[in-house]
Amino acid sequence: MGSKSLFLLRHAKAAAGGILIADKDRPLSEKGVKDVGKLANKLSKKDLDFELIITSPAVRTISTAQIIAKGLKISHAHLVVNDSLYAAEAMNLLKVISSVSKKIDKLMVVGHNPGLMSLASLIAGEPISLSTCSLIKFSFDFKEWHHILTERASKFNFLN
Repeated sequence: MGSKSLFLLRHAKAAAGGILIADKDRPLSEKGVKDVGKLANKLSKKDLDFELIITSPAVRTISTAQIIAKGLKISHAHLVVNDSLYAAEAMNLLKVISSVSKKIDKLMVVGHNPGLMSLASLIAGEPISLSTCSLIKFSFDFKEWHHILTERASKFNFLN
């Protein structure tokens, strides 16, 4: 039987918003840039690699994904912005993931709470909390991503 790995990453800490900055346009804070840089280093030392990184169109998620990709020397061609990930609920996230090509075995999704946390809890079968820059890995015993709609993870663990 095949296996798939799904990595859910909540964006790093964003700068405070305000009336002049739309939520989607909020950049990472200095702490956020530092935190995701540390995470990228940690993942690089573990020799982790992702065949595809899907991110929300928000500035903070794109920046988070770009820092991870750069730290792991992943081509930006493997980084895809998906508009439906912004403010997505768990079911919308599942639909996006379920449509990923079966050729992709290691997938990262960079997104937002509460949707990302709801999705993590759903596929883990227990409550999961995701603070900023939290990364969780889910392993599945299936060959095609569409099975994520009906199957829970065989195991999961936090990577930071």
